[in-house]
Amino acid sequence: MIRVLVVEDSRFMRGVINTILSRDPDIEVVGSAADGLEAVDAVSALRPDVVTMDVDMPRADGLSAVERIMSERPTPIVMISAYTRRDSSAAIRALELGAVDFVAKPSFTVDLGLEALRDEIVSKIRMASRVRPVRTASRATAAPPSAVVATSSEPPNEDRRHWEATPCVLMAASTGGPAALLSLVPRLGGDFPAAVLIVQHMPAPYTTAFAGELAGRCALRVKEAVHGDWIERGVVYVCPGSHHLTLAPGGRVVLHAPPTRDSECPSADLAMMSMARRVGARSIGVILTGMGRDGAAGARAIRRAGGLIIAQDEATSVVFGMPRAAAEAGAANAVLPLDDIPPTLNGYVDDIVRAVTRGRRAV
Repeated sequence: MIRVLVVEDSRFMRGVINTILSRDPDIEVVGSAADGLEAVDAVSALRPDVVTMDVDMPRADGLSAVERIMSERPTPIVMISAYTRRDSSAAIRALELGAVDFVAKPSFTVDLGLEALRDEIVSKIRMASRVRPVRTASRATAAPPSAVVATSSEPPNEDRRHWEATPCVLMAASTGGPAALLSLVPRLGGDFPAAVLIVQHMPAPYTTAFAGELAGRCALRVKEAVHGDWIERGVVYVCPGSHHLTLAPGGRVVLHAPPTRDSECPSADLAMMSMARRVGARSIGVILTGMGRDGAAGARAIRRAGGLIIAQDEATSVVFGMPRAAAEAGAANAVLPLDDIPPTLNGYVDDIVRAVTRGRRAV
């Protein structure tokens, strides 16, 4: 039995969530709280297996509650966040503070909307109950902010032949990924001589918020990818949650709407297979924390093309699903703790750039 604490400002909403969860025979709602302060006390008293957490609440909001719970009594937390710019940004910060996942609350009539998301709410609570909570509530120090560009870029002024020498890093993640990426990417440095593509399983409004949060931490330029973008060194492209991302010849971004709602979107496998075809041995795949097997087939494609695959290790992963799948498929060159991935990437990318430069001089 999964024991759940429901934290929600609205009494009506608490009732809706309680009703949804009580229909599942494997879930027991052990209590509820109306604000962050009540939530902290209830977690200590009731010791639930999972907490569902609203963002906007009186006295202490969801972020404050997540920070205290993950500091004092780490417990898996699933955020329930509205589709607003403010709540989307707050949900991303909550994930960084230690929340496991979130459910995007629809903007239409709340009771009908949450009923439509019943399966998602239940599945994420089940997943959260299997996560090993970590005492991790410290926020990273923000780097000088860089702009998030929302429009399609024009071809760079430099000769497009530079594309033939550009290393490309594709980072794939799901559950636990936002926090891992917010830690990893800023440590690459502002002069990182590669393009970085991020495929994070997350709905579209939240990938926009995530790109903004990452831009505030990163010396690299960050943007949410737009169809037709030219891939450039020193730029981080976050795939929108509404589309799959592939690369066209010459290094342009192609965005595809998924054919069905059942497919994982955005797909790490599709993006990595495309990168293997277009970038070849200059491809680097990084498989981070997440549930499922997305990325394993793409990782094999990159390995066959002569590229490098790094998987995050189990000890630092919130969910060791995607990295495990890549490792068990024989696709990972290395399985590393999260803190060891940035220096490894910096060294390997520098080696690629030097090798390409030597090859050009030889010609």
